[in-house]
Amino acid sequence: MTKIERFARRHPAGTAAMAGLALLLLPATLLPRGQSAGGGPGEPAPVGTVAADARQQGGEARALLAAVRGISPIACELAVGSVGNGWGWGMGDAEDGPAFGRSSEETRRVLAWLAGRTTTADDVAALREALGDPDACVRRMAARLLARDRVPGGVDALLEALRSGDAGRRDAAILGLGYAGDARSVAPLVALLGDGDPEVRGGAAWALGHTESRDAAVAVARLTRDGEPRVRRAAARALGRLEDGSSIPALAQLLASDPDAGVRRAAAWALGKIE
Repeated sequence: MTKIERFARRHPAGTAAMAGLALLLLPATLLPRGQSAGGGPGEPAPVGTVAADARQQGGEARALLAAVRGISPIACELAVGSVGNGWGWGMGDAEDGPAFGRSSEETRRVLAWLAGRTTTADDVAALREALGDPDACVRRMAARLLARDRVPGGVDALLEALRSGDAGRRDAAILGLGYAGDARSVAPLVALLGDGDPEVRGGAAWALGHTESRDAAVAVARLTRDGEPRVRRAAARALGRLEDGSSIPALAQLLASDPDAGVRRAAAWALGKIE
């Protein structure tokens, strides 16, 4: 059973809600934005101009990255989370939605690209480059797209970014590697569990929670004694996703005595996940 199937079985309401967000959000974020022919800031650009620019810059991948540039952090998280979730894309839902026929050619083309899961060498090059973009949402979307199945060299690009030494590239790579769940990422992510930045430790724990690795469970369990509540919470949730019975004592200790209520809730959730 895949992770998506397991989630859908255990959380039917959440499945339906996320599917709805996926279908509603991305068409909106893909509407052309920028400057009009008159140059007014914030005014929509002509559809033909946006489509032509996207083709010149490398296709659908760049068009999607351009669409998420500058959007709010909330919209960014929803957009990144909806990509590749398996609900709706490629099954006719998006193109049958209300008013979809009035969407721009650019919107329809990019959504078709997402559904088709076909990625060219130019797309991969654009996504690699975008991991170093100044815009955080562009970096996160690029990482998410590189993590998709059948993206040639996607995980290699994320591992390279993880080793780059650049904080923005590293954070995006952690996100992408979590979605990829590739066994090659376990060792470099485990190494980050000792990083001095709690955001890095917590992010690495989150990513390792998606790897289905016994070694990852043993390493993440050590973070249940971390001094930062944010890290202990991430570790607890990761252990729940890994569903490794050896982590039960550490989780039980968190549930019984951790001073942070959020950590205790995460430990209770994780214990419920371990069958």
